[in-house]
Amino acid sequence: MSRRYPSVRHWMVWGEPIRAPNYLLHPTGAPNYYQPNGGAVPRPRPFNAQQRRDAQRYAQLVDAAYGRLKSLNRAHKIIGGNTTTSGDVDPENWIKHLRLPDGRPPRMDLFGHNPFTSRVPDLKRTQIVPGTADFSDLDTLAGWLDRDLHRRGRNRRLRIFISEFTMPTDKPSYEFPFHATRPAQARVLAAGLRIARRWNRIYTFGWMGLRDPAPRADGTESRTGLIDAQDRRKPAYDAYKRG
Repeated sequence: MSRRYPSVRHWMVWGEPIRAPNYLLHPTGAPNYYQPNGGAVPRPRPFNAQQRRDAQRYAQLVDAAYGRLKSLNRAHKIIGGNTTTSGDVDPENWIKHLRLPDGRPPRMDLFGHNPFTSRVPDLKRTQIVPGTADFSDLDTLAGWLDRDLHRRGRNRRLRIFISEFTMPTDKPSYEFPFHATRPAQARVLAAGLRIARRWNRIYTFGWMGLRDPAPRADGTESRTGLIDAQDRRKPAYDAYKRG
């Protein structure tokens, strides 16, 4: 893959593995060799031995990708963890149990996290649910990284790679259990960008959706874009441009 896309320098090793539906299927069609959290199961449930093994297998996947990609080009940056606000495993437990067989945490350059939230980002806010991490909890998440993923000579104060952040507008969303008015979307985006600019623990800030996607066949929508389906710019478009 690295040889096919030589200009790519950032490599994310899987997305949101703390969510049970996100699993890898062996390319030959053989049984799953990595299935996060034991597959799709009812929530919530306490952290268990199966989830610990899943975290350990994911740690090996990240470390192997790190070794291979760095051997091809030392400029490559490997993004591991790749958690979201909450999942079938909460991000704090996932971080705590990312361990290789020798007990060390896996090598990575950046820690990926998608800090979806229904509230305006503000690092002075307190956690809503222990173990979870929305945008306002990113300082808490940084503390977990420093506590659990530090390894001698590597992983020093891992920076946070926000690949996805968004706020749906106008009407209930099929993707998220919350939505906001268009002016409120702009406020959420602007607050997140201010934190990202001022706090060097955030490496990058990615917004999920330029244009609102078309409605699904059943008529449901998720209006996460900065531009609506009629190509009208929402207030968040200008907030993003200013940021």
